[in-house]
Amino acid sequence: MVVSVDEVKTHLRIDHDDEDTLIEGLIAQAQAVAEDYCRVSFGDEAAEPVRLAVMLMIAHYYENRDNPDKQVYVTMRIAFENLLYPYRDVDKMF
Repeated sequence: MVVSVDEVKTHLRIDHDDEDTLIEGLIAQAQAVAEDYCRVSFGDEAAEPVRLAVMLMIAHYYENRDNPDKQVYVTMRIAFENLLYPYRDVDKMF
């Protein structure tokens, strides 16, 4: 994984273990979205902008579970894509 559960918990300021399973799922989902967007697989080591994009997506999913506001998602998605854009494999796009 690009980020660890402990890193995410620190980022989200979570100091309990009750949601570790949820966080693991969010990490997997966010990394899958990043890999799909870039058309590459990120191993344990990824560039810092990739890690930040994954953390941004995880934080959005975690903090907006009950918020259906589309504009919040669109704003986050623009930042997510801007961070990942340089890491896309254009040969696999089409």
